[in-house]
Amino acid sequence: MADHWVPTTGTYAVDTTSGRIGEVRKLFEGSAYLVPPGGGAEWAVNPADLRSPNDAEVRKAQVWTRPVGGRR
Repeated sequence: MADHWVPTTGTYAVDTTSGRIGEVRKLFEGSAYLVPPGGGAEWAVNPADLRSPNDAEVRKAQVWTRPVGGRR
């Protein structure tokens, strides 16, 4: 049997009801509250409707949150 993924604050998660990826900001009273990478309006979703993002989704989210032209 595969391990069941559980969202934690500060990690990325994919909302399976909308396909959106977000950073988990808080888990409270049966809801997970996510914010889009790079900022935007927070939304709530049932934690059971979240899945772990794949590597490509994480890289995409990181691009949205990193400043352009950073140090080399």
